[in-house]
Amino acid sequence: MIDIFAERIPAGGTANRGPDVVDPLITELSVALARGQVEIDSNVPLRTEQLSAKFRTGLRVGQLIEVIDSLQGLSWRGKITSVDNAVEGAKLSTKLTVERLNG
Repeated sequence: MIDIFAERIPAGGTANRGPDVVDPLITELSVALARGQVEIDSNVPLRTEQLSAKFRTGLRVGQLIEVIDSLQGLSWRGKITSVDNAVEGAKLSTKLTVERLNG
C-alpha cells in the first residue's frame, strides 16, 4: 500500500491537511497522486457565477475558461458546470454556470 502526505498551503495561510485516504486498491504512485489531487481539490472553497453572452458554440461542461471583465479590468478562470443555449425571437444567447475559486 502507498502512503502519501499531501497538504495545500493557501497564499498567506497555514497548512491545511485533510483526512487520510486509505484505499488498498491503489497500488501505483501515479494513481495515488491523482487521488490525492482530487481529495485536495474537493475541499477548496468555490463560488458559482452565472454568465450570459452572445451565442457561443463549442462550450461544454467541465471545460476550463478564462473570463475577462473589461468593466472592472479583472480576469479569472473557472470550470463550466452548465451550458444553456436559448432562442428568444431572432436572438441567440448562451448562459453559463461557472465555478471559480472563492477569493
